[in-house]
Amino acid sequence: MSVTDEDVRHARDVVAEIIATHDPKYAPLFEILDSEVKRRETRAELIKKTLSRTDLSKMRELRRKRQKNRSGRGA
Repeated sequence: MSVTDEDVRHARDVVAEIIATHDPKYAPLFEILDSEVKRRETRAELIKKTLSRTDLSKMRELRRKRQKNRSGRGA
């Protein structure tokens, strides 16, 4: 089972609440969760930017050609 982005955000928010109401000793855990949220958001933005600059139909066409070439080699 994988941990979703929403799971990480929720855990970060819960830890923030615990720190605010109880004890700041959990701050390192908050920092870890916060950096993971930021890392995932940065990755998602980078993927989105890359895809917006790339013509997806051209990518699919190139992939099909490569697959066709590979299947033809073994024959």
